[in-house]
Amino acid sequence: MLQFHGTDRPAALHRREELDRYLSMTTVKPDIISDADYDDMTASARMNYDRQRMVYLSGGIVLGTPNLQRAKVMLGQCFAENVGRNSGHAGLMLDGDSAVGKTTAAKALMKYVFNQYQRQFPEFQKHDRVPVVYVEVPAGSTGKLLMKTFADFFGLTIRSGESMVSIRSRVVDTLNAAGTQLIVVDELHNLAGRAAGNGESVDVLKNLHNDLACTFVYAGIGLTNGSILGGPRGQQLSGRFTVLHMERFKLTNPSDRKAWRAVIATFEKELPLRHHELGTLPAMSDYLFERTSGSIGSLGRLLTGSAIETIINPDITREELTLRLLESRRLDIAAESARSRATNRKKDPMSVTNILKGLATK
Repeated sequence: MLQFHGTDRPAALHRREELDRYLSMTTVKPDIISDADYDDMTASARMNYDRQRMVYLSGGIVLGTPNLQRAKVMLGQCFAENVGRNSGHAGLMLDGDSAVGKTTAAKALMKYVFNQYQRQFPEFQKHDRVPVVYVEVPAGSTGKLLMKTFADFFGLTIRSGESMVSIRSRVVDTLNAAGTQLIVVDELHNLAGRAAGNGESVDVLKNLHNDLACTFVYAGIGLTNGSILGGPRGQQLSGRFTVLHMERFKLTNPSDRKAWRAVIATFEKELPLRHHELGTLPAMSDYLFERTSGSIGSLGRLLTGSAIETIINPDITREELTLRLLESRRLDIAAESARSRATNRKKDPMSVTNILKGLATK
């Protein structure tokens, strides 16, 4: 049976009301009940319970990874540096390949700032305050298109033929009036091309730092390798931002292996499955690394997707993650391609590893 989106679907991020709803949500792991209690449920109650678990699995698990902990510390430092500044505010860049958890980290940082702000100013919504703003840089962005993205977040109407300068002025006034503290700009790599509009967009963002008392977080792929930080424009940005390079997990030493196993163990504890035995997944840490190449995004899809399968598949009688079940699932193209390459290297008699093995046996 197909599972369709419902009213329990997590809110979007790129509209003010939706982001506020998402950040206000408290995600709680559903209780794990006994087989007897599960069997005693009515069909409707059982369906609702399973649905709650699937929603949690597909969007409610946030792991306190080492990258996220570092990001929180670095963001806190940026906020402290910006307290008395009226221009050139400090910011944070989340840089890394796809599927290393940049957007997940950005969402966690938004919740972190939102919750802190709510504790200090519990009635901020009555005063029309918007502490956190999120936008995605559109492909082929121009300065006007980027400002329109900000305007769309607030629901501002763009007049026919309105200039970029006019839209920008209204956006700045709105952000200042809303007392915005954090602005997250995702998909920043869309500005890495050489089109004139991209350079204009970088200038628009850079100038916003002087007009707004906000801390910025940028997230994207290869931000320090492309044209964004090159030239005079990039030099000014690089002088204001600190960079957190987010990488895939590695197994090059015992410390790396310990960190990888710890993430898996933490993830396992969040699985609301009725029959899964804790310790099963850490014991498969090498296999899980092989499947995901150390990508936290791929790991999440493998584990949560498999967990959901145990809930909805009537042919699976026990809600537990087994090697057979994990092996039956296909992951994203990048993860499957990396695994295929690794498998081929192991089989290649001329690979360095196999040559060294052969010499060792002689």
